[in-house]
Amino acid sequence: MLRAARHEYRDYSSLLEDYYERGWTDGLPVVPPTPESVELFLDRAGLEPDRVLGAVPTREVVVTAEHAAINAVMAGCRPEYFPTVVAAIRAHLHEMGNCHSTTGTLSGASQIVVVNGPVRGEIGVECRGACFGPGFRANATIGRALRLVIRNVCRAVPGVFDRASLSTPMRYAFCFGEDEEANDWLPLHVERGFSPQESTATVHSTMQVCEVMDYTSRTPEAICEGWLAEILRRGIFADRFVAQANILIVVSAEHQRYFNQAGWSKADLRNHLWQRCQASGENAKRIMLGGPEGFLVVGAGGPGHATTWLFFPHLAWAITQRIESANDERRT
Repeated sequence: MLRAARHEYRDYSSLLEDYYERGWTDGLPVVPPTPESVELFLDRAGLEPDRVLGAVPTREVVVTAEHAAINAVMAGCRPEYFPTVVAAIRAHLHEMGNCHSTTGTLSGASQIVVVNGPVRGEIGVECRGACFGPGFRANATIGRALRLVIRNVCRAVPGVFDRASLSTPMRYAFCFGEDEEANDWLPLHVERGFSPQESTATVHSTMQVCEVMDYTSRTPEAICEGWLAEILRRGIFADRFVAQANILIVVSAEHQRYFNQAGWSKADLRNHLWQRCQASGENAKRIMLGGPEGFLVVGAGGPGHATTWLFFPHLAWAITQRIESANDERRT
């Protein structure tokens, strides 16, 4: 049985204006979360309304499946997206995901959802050209659903628990998939212990974003030097709580080509970066990653632009959760 309070409206306009007044939106219009649509989403994930997905103890907040379904409907998700939304919420609410700090920080950290596995094709998560931007319903609404839960359930509202000085448009929605078919690299989720046949959502809370464009380098070593310069200059904003943080490195198709031609795996790339960081003298103390595995390498994007994006962490680990559906025999 659904437990959320029910509100009656004479029309959509009345609903929308009331939601704006109550602060239940991110500033954009929402889809009305009718009881029927919420039940449909819960059924798709095989979850009871009161199933707990996670908590924020410092805010005395508990997030249930019903909370998640309501906000996923509001975000514009289709029912088949909901298991991915649930996995992203669970990842973000993991203890080492550090929801309280990453959503209340003055820096306006944002949450990135990286989708891996067969679900990408099943629900249409874009992995190639323009995958960071607008135009793809799955990307936009899955990322938005997570952020609406953070706002409406975890109370990260400007002036309440959201203390960002300026914030960022990445807080509306940021979700994309890894282009696993582009090369022979092991997908992110396989590197993190899942099978290729499983699907996952990885959530990475990021404070600084840096695009490294390099049209002249033609070797892996030379490309890595451009990344390394930014990594050493910026360092890792972390503390003892996240002494093994992650940098998410999204490598474009053009840069991937040079690593592939040289026969470099993701492990080769990570080890090279780690060795170069450790050889940098005093600067190495500012790189709080714990080891080469702290570099999360993802291939994505379309051809033509020789670029790599670096997403630096904010007081959290990147957490990966398996996506589970109603007919999944391995549900937990």
